[in-house]
Amino acid sequence: MKKIRKARKNKHASAKNRFVYSAVFALILVSVIVAAYALSQSPVASYTQTNNTQATYRNATNATKTLSNNAISQALLFAQVTPQAGYTLSFKWGDSIKKLVETGALNVSNLTIILDNSHQPLTLSEKEILNGTYTGYIQFNSTNTEFVQLVLWGLGINNNNTIITKGPIINASILYADSINSNSTLRQKLSQNVTPYGVASSYFASTGGYGSIGKLQLGMLNLINLTQEQQALMYDVATNSYRPCCDNPTAFPDCNHGAAALGLIELLASQGANQTQMFSAVQQFYQFQFPQQYGEIAAYFDSQGQNYSQVNPSEVMGFNFSSFSGNYRINQYLQKNGILAQSGTGTACGA
Repeated sequence: MKKIRKARKNKHASAKNRFVYSAVFALILVSVIVAAYALSQSPVASYTQTNNTQATYRNATNATKTLSNNAISQALLFAQVTPQAGYTLSFKWGDSIKKLVETGALNVSNLTIILDNSHQPLTLSEKEILNGTYTGYIQFNSTNTEFVQLVLWGLGINNNNTIITKGPIINASILYADSINSNSTLRQKLSQNVTPYGVASSYFASTGGYGSIGKLQLGMLNLINLTQEQQALMYDVATNSYRPCCDNPTAFPDCNHGAAALGLIELLASQGANQTQMFSAVQQFYQFQFPQQYGEIAAYFDSQGQNYSQVNPSEVMGFNFSSFSGNYRINQYLQKNGILAQSGTGTACGA
């Protein structure tokens, strides 16, 4: 494990190697699941940024200088990455979410209950997104964090794309199914062989918990069609963008946030987005999903004399900053140097 961590931290490691490490991690997770099964005896962006974003950043940065010991409060961390007016991309929803609803992959009644419980009830614009009549642009703000995460999750996990149908979720599931089927003790407890699809549909946070919002149709729906060039651009972004809740890239969407990011970049790629636009969009999406973590990343760059808003989005979204390991390193640096007022909160990946 030390060698793996060392390799992950090597800033010159290729995206391909990082992808392999994620797959290894998945296999370790699979082994744990197998053991648990045996014990329980059950199968178990060109984008349009709001005008006040730069001002928000400057005000937050200047305000930090008035704090004792230059320590940054949580409120100031949030202010740098979650501007009040949010972010507006120059891309649209189209009819992709409408297709999710029509196929049953997204249950509007279930979605409504979840959003009501999250104190973010469906708005008129969101209802229009669901029925395909919304003509505005994709937005991320403090009032729609749950809605965009849930619908993008559905888009990413159900759309027919090789990242789902031939990627690490399926590959890890094949190994898991083989291990179950070849184990005579476990096999005797089952009436039939375990299938890779059955495993993939049950044992990841992005799939096992999906029933709360609709009928999982893992990689079976033709929601977004990409050209070979668009697929190549999207895949490169997917293998080089990470999330603070784990060390897996977007190309391994084993949690709802990862699946949502996948759905987002697929949607943008289909509309001709370049890689910078896709990295920017995922960054802005995650800033509202993980404000503490991205606030700390912004504080780190500020401590290095760099304006966070001017840092290349691909660097921010890379393993060294946006992964769990990268963000932990940033958090420790900020605390060690008295830049962070209090210890950051943990992150979670799950439905």
